Amino acid sequence: MSGALDVVEAAVQSELRASAPGARGLVVDGARVPVPGVADLCTWLDDPKRAPPVTDGSRRHGPVRAIVLHTSRGVRGTVRPGARPSDRAELLARYQTRTEREVSWDITIDTDGTVLQQSDPARRVCWHASHANGWTLGIEMVQHPDTGDLWQAQIDATVAVVGALCGALAIPRRVLVGGDGAPLGGQVKALQSAKEGGRRETWAGVLGHHHLTRNKGEGDPGRDIFLALLAAGFEGVEP
Repeated sequence: MSGALDVVEAAVQSELRASAPGARGLVVDGARVPVPGVADLCTWLDDPKRAPPVTDGSRRHGPVRAIVLHTSRGVRGTVRPGARPSDRAELLARYQTRTEREVSWDITIDTDGTVLQQSDPARRVCWHASHANGWTLGIEMVQHPDTGDLWQAQIDATVAVVGALCGALAIPRRVLVGGDGAPLGGQVKALQSAKEGGRRETWAGVLGHHHLTRNKGEGDPGRDIFLALLAAGFEGVEP
């Protein structure tokens, strides 16, 4: 049976590769999902040199309940207007396929709004959030070596990608906030690992890496992307 399934999967992947550029989008559970507003979106099926497929991780056996947002340096910055031309998303995408570290993520978003997808989150678990890997997917937002800043084009692309993924994977359009309605900083004890004194519970929505572990600072991914998601109509929910 597995051999027959492999043949079907190969046929699906071939059809996706051959799709017209105008029909291309993210790949979720073997189907294309359009992302309006994103001009440069490349998956591993479109160009494996720009977006090489992940080489670690494992087959997914349960649903994706949440999206975890990361920044590549994990440091605080501000959001600058416009875009910063960059090829760092491609460098990071190649890094995760070559490093001996057990690290991977599904999507990389550059400071010019370029979106690279390296894995189908409905079919593969990437290793980006330790104990939370099994019920989440990971998005990495590029930061440059000289600054922790993000760019508006990058924020806009991330909001668009997150919205498309929430629709395709039935993930609730909500983020964590405090009592004042502002994006929640720090950790959420219920979501932390047992070794950090947490309860390893799951949560459905959009999280920051810093919500899951004290080993990551507030800049991973910072509050600005959550402010943008709230402005786009995502619900703010207290933990």
